[in-house]
Amino acid sequence: MEIQKQILLFFSGIHNGFLNTLGQGITMFGENFLLIAISVFIYWNVRKRDGFVIVMSLLNSLTFMGVAKAIIRFPRPWLVIDNLETVRQSTATGYSFPSGHTTGAASAYSSIAVSFRKRWLSILCAVMILLVGLSRMYLCVHWPMDVACGLLIGCGVTFLLGSVFGKLYDNKELSIRLMAILGVLFTIAYLVTAILLNAGKIEAMAFEDLSITFATYGGLAIGFAIERKFCDFIIENGRWGRKILRYFAGMTMVVVIMYGIKTIFNAIGYYNMIIRALRYFLIGLWGGIYPLIGKKVHLFD
Repeated sequence: MEIQKQILLFFSGIHNGFLNTLGQGITMFGENFLLIAISVFIYWNVRKRDGFVIVMSLLNSLTFMGVAKAIIRFPRPWLVIDNLETVRQSTATGYSFPSGHTTGAASAYSSIAVSFRKRWLSILCAVMILLVGLSRMYLCVHWPMDVACGLLIGCGVTFLLGSVFGKLYDNKELSIRLMAILGVLFTIAYLVTAILLNAGKIEAMAFEDLSITFATYGGLAIGFAIERKFCDFIIENGRWGRKILRYFAGMTMVVVIMYGIKTIFNAIGYYNMIIRALRYFLIGLWGGIYPLIGKKVHLFD
């Protein structure tokens, strides 16, 4: 523990305006919104099967990470180290161990590297994973052990389960049934945890982020099962003008769901844990069923 303290005190001691801005920019590559944006771009526009594998790796990594946080409940560095200067502390929600940003980045970017198998892309993904992990320590919002464990979880799920997710996708009927079942189970888990959080029966710091992960997983699994059952869109070759149009149309709805619902319910005074996680359920659901809707207006084949 003493070595970890010294590492974070070193980073705290070299904080300056330029490095702080750089660190905050890098850490965003491990945040939910950007990971969602990258994943759905691949799923909607590049390779549907690989997009499914990447999203499943990401969601399962974040679920495992969230459960670990809720069980272990290790305190954040600034609660242990006196006079530790932190940057962008608002992004550090929940307990410290393991690092959610590092887990998400490690899972998504390692899965992208494995899916596309381009040397330059693999190098870029490896660099991004390391930089995100380093940024969490530079900002002094995570212990080095948090980052190391996040790397292990994210990359571990990719390499251990990535091929399983690919085989699941290849079996259409099984994938529909299993995703429908998972969608229902994770939606129930989201509702239960959100209701308990809203009632103050369980600790928000331990379960709030996990409830959001449950909601996203549940919505996406249900949306995927519906789309695959009734549409099963095909990504066409070329036609990048249409692909870009449908991507921005789809992401516009993501932004509307993310911020519109929050604004409306804040205005009427009913924004709570259930509604907060509901936004992520709807984003997951939209990510799955958007091609079914988009096909009606000729944005998808």
